[in-house]
Amino acid sequence: MKYFHVHIYFDAKDLELAYSLGEQAHLTNFFNNIKIFEKPIGPHPKGMIEMHFIESSFATILNWVKLHRKEFSVLIHEDTGDDIKDHTDGILWLGKQFPIDFSFFELIQLHPELRIHPI
Repeated sequence: MKYFHVHIYFDAKDLELAYSLGEQAHLTNFFNNIKIFEKPIGPHPKGMIEMHFIESSFATILNWVKLHRKEFSVLIHEDTGDDIKDHTDGILWLGKQFPIDFSFFELIQLHPELRIHPI
């Protein structure tokens, strides 16, 4: 079974809208886990809604995200445990693309306790 992440990026001025979207996502029961990070975390350049799902839900999730993302940019990627591969190979962007801080992945190789998602 393959696992995926959706990252919906937002600015501080859109925090209320982001929380509303997170609540809408929670009500769908499509996602295994939903977290909202109000500020940039790990390699991500902005605050975000992070949602986890399994491959069998991919088409449903993609349609839901396209319909509900508003003006937010979205990154969708597989979660294999290989952070660099996951954020470069086969990724899908909806809206404006933002740079991912790949130096963070080098840092967590030296300090695994900094991982956002422990293995």
